[in-house]
Amino acid sequence: MSAILPRLSLRSPVFRSPLSVSTIAHRSICTTQIRRDVLSELENQLHPRELIERKRKEFEEKYGDKLNKKVKSEGVKDLDSLKLKVLAPSVKAALKAKKAKEAAAAEVNLEGEEKQFREDVKGQQSASERLSDAVERRLKEREIKKRQGISASGENQAEGDRAGIKPLSSIINLPLIHLTPHDANAISQIWTAYHTSHPTLSNSFLSATLPTAVYKSMISIAKQNPFFVLPLPRLTEPTGETQEAKKGEVKTDEYEMFYLQWIFHPTSTASLPPSDATNPEPLPLTSSVIFTPLEEFKKQGEWAQPYLVLTHYPELSQSHDIVMMRGEISPASASGPVGSTTNPGFLLSQQQAQLLALALQRFYCTSIQPQGESEKQKQDRLSRANALISFRERPEEWSWEGLVEKAYGGLV
Repeated sequence: MSAILPRLSLRSPVFRSPLSVSTIAHRSICTTQIRRDVLSELENQLHPRELIERKRKEFEEKYGDKLNKKVKSEGVKDLDSLKLKVLAPSVKAALKAKKAKEAAAAEVNLEGEEKQFREDVKGQQSASERLSDAVERRLKEREIKKRQGISASGENQAEGDRAGIKPLSSIINLPLIHLTPHDANAISQIWTAYHTSHPTLSNSFLSATLPTAVYKSMISIAKQNPFFVLPLPRLTEPTGETQEAKKGEVKTDEYEMFYLQWIFHPTSTASLPPSDATNPEPLPLTSSVIFTPLEEFKKQGEWAQPYLVLTHYPELSQSHDIVMMRGEISPASASGPVGSTTNPGFLLSQQQAQLLALALQRFYCTSIQPQGESEKQKQDRLSRANALISFRERPEEWSWEGLVEKAYGGLV
């Protein structure tokens, strides 16, 4: 006897809502389609190469006849050769166009920088000319007062004040130098010992001596090229006790541009013995070289704070064939620029001041040929001389490329 099964209606309370067979079938189809799409997407993500290969085959099957005709017309053996022949030139052309576009953009930026630099140089020269005019006015005022009968001692003191330099006679006893038999070597040792052993001068001053012929050559070039720029290496400022030994070392990849200007003053003869010659040769001019950061000079012109002033004293140039050089590092102030961490209280370290003095000589002693100079050294010397001339005559074309090597090649 067979069991009688109850007949369930689609409207039975087992279902929340009455469903038709078509609705159930439709939902089943939709669910299957969604599952296929998801699986297809997963397959594409897991096997992208297979997807690419499948699409490539579909493309070749669809356009096979046209591709074969193109292969024959181009005279190549297969489809890969056709791709190399057709696509490679277009890719190269696109890369070439991209490089040309980038080069054009870089050239535009370079032209803008060079234009700004030329404008800065013109502004600097204009400010320097105003400073030179002010010095000339001071010199004329001094001559007028001298003609009016100012005493020699008072004039000598006022001369140093107005020119902005300290007279040599107020630093060393010139009459004693002439009375006692000192040669150039002894004077040089006294001059150096005075500045290096003094408890307060050793951090704020440089000192050196040079032959008269070298100094005359320098000021001859300086009169023609009174303005120039020099790069100054920055010093390391590490933190931590383990790095203290490296503190103050010269950085070879970071430089600050300094603007320099020569100023000339008549050399005082008040403390010198009278000459026996009927028409004695006048002494060379006393000179000062003022070093100022280029950015500061661009902002404030002649009112910018000097960081270093080198003064050359030629009072003993005729009697002892020696010129004294003294460099004064400007002290730091609370309202001024930040001082040097390796030389507290001053704007530059001793090492930086010495580098500026050495770089100055490399550019302004180019008319002196050293003994045993090689051909490469000669070309480097002439290149430095041309850099001065180019900066003076063609500032709009002047380039700072290679300036670091010219200034410090072999030194740092």
